[in-house]
Amino acid sequence: MASDSPVSFKLTQLVNTNFVMITIRGTATVLDVMADAQLWISALLFQSVREFLPLGNVFTPILHHLVKVVSMVETKNIAKVAYYQETREFALYLMKKGYDVRVTGHSLGGGLALITGAQAKVSAIGFSAPNAKLSRQTFVGKFEQPLPVSVYDLNTYTFNVVPNRDPIPMIDDKADLYQNINCTASANDIVGCHSIDARFVSSNTNVGQKLV
Repeated sequence: MASDSPVSFKLTQLVNTNFVMITIRGTATVLDVMADAQLWISALLFQSVREFLPLGNVFTPILHHLVKVVSMVETKNIAKVAYYQETREFALYLMKKGYDVRVTGHSLGGGLALITGAQAKVSAIGFSAPNAKLSRQTFVGKFEQPLPVSVYDLNTYTFNVVPNRDPIPMIDDKADLYQNINCTASANDIVGCHSIDARFVSSNTNVGQKLV
């Protein structure tokens, strides 16, 4: 990772193997919060509208188009916080070198991991991560050119761990693969269920397809 990089991630290699894991840091600064907001605000907006409209779910098949249209207004600003571009390129570089790559992260890092996995077509696991199904057509590639991901890519390569009472993994629509878990933090602990240090109990897994 370059010293002037806006995204912080680490590479871990399993001893005597070609297996490597890219771990992306979660939300830690005000700039990270702003990145969260810019990348997912359109999806959150239309999710909210859908919830309040009568029969709002009938609009789900077209919501990703509406998210794309709204995001186009802020294309340049969104591109500046598209930190997944760096992790995607790093993952692709490692794959060309013959490594078996996986990506993971928590919170913002988890969201970036899911996008990286879908774009690079490597398995990605997010913990309390915002999702990417409604936002899938807003993502960019090299030189800020559009590089959307498909529902198939999200369903095949991404997996999200979703604690109950954690609002962050409720942002955007989930792909097929996710794990619901019960959070044992106290009811008055507002951020307890989002903390990576929180205690969790497995609830149920939705496995529409096999994570490769």
